[in-house]
Amino acid sequence: MYYLLIGLPQRSQRIRNYTLQIHLQAYLLYLKDMAVSLFTVMQYCMSGVCALAMLENLLAIAVFAGTKKLRIKYYAFVFNLALADLLFSVCAIPYPWLNTSDILIGLLTGTYIVSIMTILAVAVNRYLALSLMSLARYDSLVTGYRLIGICILFWCSSLAYGLVMYNAVPPWVFDKVHIFGASLAGYIVWLITALVYYLAFRKIKHYTPPLASAAGISANEEHHQTRVQQTRRLLIMFVLILVVSFISWAPSFALRIFAFFNVSLWQDETFLAWAWGGYLLYTLSTVINPLIYLWRLDGFREGFYAMFCRCVVKAKPNETVVDLTTNVNTETGL
Repeated sequence: MYYLLIGLPQRSQRIRNYTLQIHLQAYLLYLKDMAVSLFTVMQYCMSGVCALAMLENLLAIAVFAGTKKLRIKYYAFVFNLALADLLFSVCAIPYPWLNTSDILIGLLTGTYIVSIMTILAVAVNRYLALSLMSLARYDSLVTGYRLIGICILFWCSSLAYGLVMYNAVPPWVFDKVHIFGASLAGYIVWLITALVYYLAFRKIKHYTPPLASAAGISANEEHHQTRVQQTRRLLIMFVLILVVSFISWAPSFALRIFAFFNVSLWQDETFLAWAWGGYLLYTLSTVINPLIYLWRLDGFREGFYAMFCRCVVKAKPNETVVDLTTNVNTETGL
């Protein structure tokens, strides 16, 4: 009897441990089921968001193509970004249901790389425009054909990279170059882009216009000042786009870096739910960007209302884009 009584606490402890283990397993199963359900919801949301983004970017491209004052090299990179967002959203609509297609994923990868490189190209282009304050120097160096060539280079190299990574390299190269290297490179490119925008804003802040004549400021000087104001507005718009892209894509890149150091995470349902949340988040940038165009670009807003609302909303005089068709050897503002 004595030994029986001594063993009762031990048996009670084992029973409590067993009960706790059962409850823990039940809770983990509940979390797994919830992750699977959330995973399905995010798949539908991603397709819906991308369908909306496709419609918005189609309208944006139609406005850029149909508005004469927007068909200048000043907006070449904005058009390229809208095109990249459009193709990304088109490819991302079936992605939740066809995510085993290496060609589809390669195309998706290429389109978002084009977006990142375009945002960087705008920063470099604006900084170059501010550094070469002579209109003739800038327009002779940065021609419309060269900008188109840069955009084509972005598309060819980015799509080639995406398709090769997902279809023609061994797994260890894919993990090191794409999962880790490309994710880290994304953060580096964002940092460089932010730095170039900062330098461009400093150029604008410390810009000193040429000395005015005794009779007043010449028309050329006024035009020069207006170009600086245009550049400031365009830079502000792309800073907003840069912030949106970073918020949208940074979590997904961080999750990929974590998974690189712990490959077993790809088998975890909860981590996959987080990963799909990251995928859904970075599709939001393709929806937000056209709204930023409508908010920040007066010419785009005028063209949109004229094309789809059959009305014209004039920009304020100090916000009007310079009509560069009246200037010889000049195709664009800064």
